Amino acid sequence: MKSITTLFSMCCIFFGTILNAQTSTEQFETESVGSSSFTDNGVIFNILSTVATYDIYVLPGGGWNGTAVDNRFIDNTGTATSQYANSSMTIKTTSNLFKTNRFWVYLTNAFGALVNTGTITITGRLSGVTKFTQTKTTGFATSLGTTNGFTLVDMTNLNGQNYSNIVIDQLTITLGGDFRYMSFDAFTWVKDTGIVLSANDVKASKKETGIYPNPTSGPITIKTANSGKYEVYSQSGQLVKTIEAQKGANEADLSSLPKGVYTVKSSSEVYKIIKK
Repeated sequence: MKSITTLFSMCCIFFGTILNAQTSTEQFETESVGSSSFTDNGVIFNILSTVATYDIYVLPGGGWNGTAVDNRFIDNTGTATSQYANSSMTIKTTSNLFKTNRFWVYLTNAFGALVNTGTITITGRLSGVTKFTQTKTTGFATSLGTTNGFTLVDMTNLNGQNYSNIVIDQLTITLGGDFRYMSFDAFTWVKDTGIVLSANDVKASKKETGIYPNPTSGPITIKTANSGKYEVYSQSGQLVKTIEAQKGANEADLSSLPKGVYTVKSSSEVYKIIKK
C-alpha cells in the first residue's frame, strides 16, 4: 500500500508540474497584419528584424498550425531578394521569461523556391547572454508535401540535444546559405514563472537612458536621449497609459495604476516596471 501511495503522489507531482508549465502554441490567426509584436497567453513578444523586415503577414492557406494549413504567420515578404542575405528574426518577450518547445518554418531562396541548400541558426539569449546557439543544416522541406512546405524545428531534439528546458527572453533565427525568405508559424513555448528584469531596470539613474525607481509606488523618472512617446501596458497586453517624453529627464506618475508588473515601450526601448 505504501508503494502505491508513493507512486500516486509522484504522479500527482509530475502531472501538476506539466499543468503549471503553461505550454502555449501561438498560431498568429488573431494578430494584426503588419504588426511587429504579438501577444500569447498574456505575454507580449516584440518581433525584431536584422537586414530584412519581419512582421505579421496574411495569406489564405499559406501557413501551418502544426496539423493543418492556416492563414497568418510571421514572414519577411517584400524583403526576401538576393540582397537580403543572412537576415534574422528575433522574438523577444517584454514580460515573462519563456522556454521554446518547437516551431515551424517555411524557407525559400530569393526566387521563392523551396530548397535544401541553406541553413538556419537558432540562438537563445537571456538578458543579452547567449544560452545556446545551434545551426540546422539538413532536413528542410523541399515540396509542399503534408506540411504545406513547412519544416519542424523541434527544440527537444535539435542536433541531438534538448534545448527546450533553457529559460530565455529572446529567440533569434538567422538565415544562411541560399535561404532568403522565412515564414514562422505554430510557435509552441512554455511560460516561465520569472519576469523580465533587464539591466535597464537596475540603477537606471546612472545610465543615459532608463526608468527609475524600480520598483515604484507611483512616481517615476524617464531618462531618454530623444523625445518620444512611452506606452505603458498591463500584463494582459492592455495599453493603460501614454507618456510624452522630451530629451533628458521626465517625471511621470503611475499612482493610478493597480499594483503589478507593467511593460513600458518606446519606439526603440522596452522596460519592465514593478508597481508596488
